[in-house]
Amino acid sequence: MPVSFPQVHVIIDGVSVQGAVNILVEQTGYYSADRFTIELAMGAAPLFSAGYYSELGLAEITIEVANYPAGFSGLITGQIDNIRIDFTTSLVKLSGRNLSARLIDAEISDTFVNQTSSQIAETLALRHGLVPNVTVTSTPIGQYYELDHARSVLGLHSRSGNAWDLMAQLAQLENFSLSVVGKILNFLPPLLLQAAFLNVQSCIDLSFDMATTLPTTAIVKSWNTRNKIALNHSVGGMSGGITTLIKPNLTSEQAQLIATNHLLMLTLHSRIMKAKIPGELSMMPGTAILLAGTGSSFDQMYVVDSIVREISVKDGFTQTIRAHAVSG
Repeated sequence: MPVSFPQVHVIIDGVSVQGAVNILVEQTGYYSADRFTIELAMGAAPLFSAGYYSELGLAEITIEVANYPAGFSGLITGQIDNIRIDFTTSLVKLSGRNLSARLIDAEISDTFVNQTSSQIAETLALRHGLVPNVTVTSTPIGQYYELDHARSVLGLHSRSGNAWDLMAQLAQLENFSLSVVGKILNFLPPLLLQAAFLNVQSCIDLSFDMATTLPTTAIVKSWNTRNKIALNHSVGGMSGGITTLIKPNLTSEQAQLIATNHLLMLTLHSRIMKAKIPGELSMMPGTAILLAGTGSSFDQMYVVDSIVREISVKDGFTQTIRAHAVSG
């Protein structure tokens, strides 16, 4: 299935750069940074010689792709972490992360006394040059510490770590999603994404992995410091394999919930779909996809775990989706 090479804009520190031949952008969700790699031909224009790239250093990059009829849409905005110059092929490879890197690389020692999660999110976004898109919360983080003794919020008071880890902990406590899109920090309840439909005939490649030896029992062991008791909770039948999680300072209810959710996630990931399709910009981690056309039990609903978008002179604009089945 031929896929055309779309028009692409590459902007580095406000300068439009020519010569892009290969672009790869990986979006994974799970409170992690999106990553990119771009290859450019040296000397595609007189300005962009080896000398330009050798002096580049840490820089901000935006990659846009033509999205007709909407004009150009951002594929990623990030920072360049590494520059590789290959004189044999006359190619420059730039790689890095989206602007969540500013938070990941920022060590913090703030205590944020009597502040809520949303106040902390706004503070950190503005501190690192990001625009906060934050849903207001009302619970001070100190109250989380009192309600959920030492399980995860001890990290909030440890005066160490980085800003992104802190934001991820707060997002989990609030049951929020956390992402950086362009220059916007999103800290808000998970968005209800529109489901997508995928037919086998529209796939360039389609494959499935099925695990046959997954554990059927999940056990959570814990020692609760406040209550001074040991906990041991299990979910599932004992006829198959067993997976054991050891986590400190859980209540009985928390241990039971973790065991249940862990076993559920193992079941969901027992069937993994990997599909390569023509590139588009609407899908993202968390998007539900209804697959049809196999004439088998593979025709069901999947949820996207990650997307790798590639633009190359050879293969045009494609994307590879990794998704898990909603039912095992």
